[in-house]
Amino acid sequence: MLWLWCMLVVVVVEGIVGDTADNGVYLEIFPSAEWKVSEDTLHHPTLSLGFNENDTYCDGGQDLTEAQLVVTVVPDEDWKLDFVNRSIHFTVEEVCDHVNKSLTFSGYYWGLTKLSFYLTTNYHLLHLSNNTLLRDDVLITVDRKSMMMDTIFTSTGAVLILFNNVNMGAQLDLKVIKEVLMRPIGPACGFISQFVVMPLASYVMGILLLTAPLQRLGLFTLGCSPGGTSSNFWTLMFDGDINLSITMTAISTIAAMGMMPMWMFSLGKKMLKDANITIPFGNLALSLITLTFPILLGILIRMKRPLWADRGAKIIKPFSFCILLFFYIVGTWNSYKVMLLMTWRMVVAGFLVVSSGYTFGAVFAKVMCLPKKQIIAVSIETALQNPGVAFILLKLSIESPYSDLASVPIVATLLVSAPPLILVYLIYALLRRFCGCCPDIEQRDDLTHTPEDVENLKQLPGDAKFNDEANQFLPESCGTD
Repeated sequence: MLWLWCMLVVVVVEGIVGDTADNGVYLEIFPSAEWKVSEDTLHHPTLSLGFNENDTYCDGGQDLTEAQLVVTVVPDEDWKLDFVNRSIHFTVEEVCDHVNKSLTFSGYYWGLTKLSFYLTTNYHLLHLSNNTLLRDDVLITVDRKSMMMDTIFTSTGAVLILFNNVNMGAQLDLKVIKEVLMRPIGPACGFISQFVVMPLASYVMGILLLTAPLQRLGLFTLGCSPGGTSSNFWTLMFDGDINLSITMTAISTIAAMGMMPMWMFSLGKKMLKDANITIPFGNLALSLITLTFPILLGILIRMKRPLWADRGAKIIKPFSFCILLFFYIVGTWNSYKVMLLMTWRMVVAGFLVVSSGYTFGAVFAKVMCLPKKQIIAVSIETALQNPGVAFILLKLSIESPYSDLASVPIVATLLVSAPPLILVYLIYALLRRFCGCCPDIEQRDDLTHTPEDVENLKQLPGDAKFNDEANQFLPESCGTD
């Protein structure tokens, strides 16, 4: 009789397996298949297993007291969640009575985890291969316990950027900007490099090197961002055309109100087509307007209250440096868990995007026959985006923790942006100091001479000495050294 009972159990379980493969068994999860939970806390979703109505295992005609069905959960990546129990055992009687059982887990890392549930074999019949997929649509999002620190960081960062943009606008000399725009080749080179090449470079590097849609979106957002005051600082350090750099920064900041939504609506939307996240374009546009309008307010202050603008000039450099430190230090501390998710692919992608900016900006400016000072300005302005705008834009447009996950490639790019510049500048300064092979550009180009001064020098009577003095202040032509 024992062998007959064993054969009966085999037949029954094989029937269960077959029906399961044909959706004979279904799994319910309560309260829903999408959970947003707090970090470092135990959570207990409820599972219930049931047979379809056409199954006859619950009619009491068979003795199935020893038969068991085991539901096993498999996350898309094992390290994301910590499970107390990955397998839940159901007897046939419990399945028939729709008994609820709990799955217990906790999450340390912020982010999204997809869970799949499989039906495994009866423990008496381990020789059977029974890994039927019950469902794979369960999504667990782990977020902060408290949003207070994140709210403080976002609000403080937004206020700092707003204040700095007002101050930057107040430092814009409209007469100087007008003179720069009278020769629009330089600003045009910067605009094309910044809003055509950089978005495309960040998009391509994201597709080639990054796998997660949010990571690609973060790198792409930085690639679409306008220039920042850090580019002005480094342009000044490398003896570039600071007037052109400041003009390009102002133009790109204002133009970002139109260019960033355009790129986000086209390529950005395409990046997230396979993810369960959409870009709120209304929030995006509102955030951009909020961040760029202070530039115009600063220009108005320059016109109406020049004394205020002069006071702001004394603090703009140290204040901009403090903002950069704020996003480096406080931003990293606020999102330290997602920073642990940084990979070598993000670092390489960020390095290649920045390198593309330096290279294309310099080559394009050289092809357009710009002088050396403007080549330096265009190259640096193209490569160095405004990370603060990218950070705050993601924070204001996408809910946590998705905004944090998208910010990781931005931090990776920042880590490979500043150190190489510092190293290059040290080499540049040493060569200029001890070898004389990098002469100081300011010794050859006196920025205090305006076009009117040059014309006056040309019209002075006398020998060719005056014309030679005037010619040395003219921009270098395409064919001269």
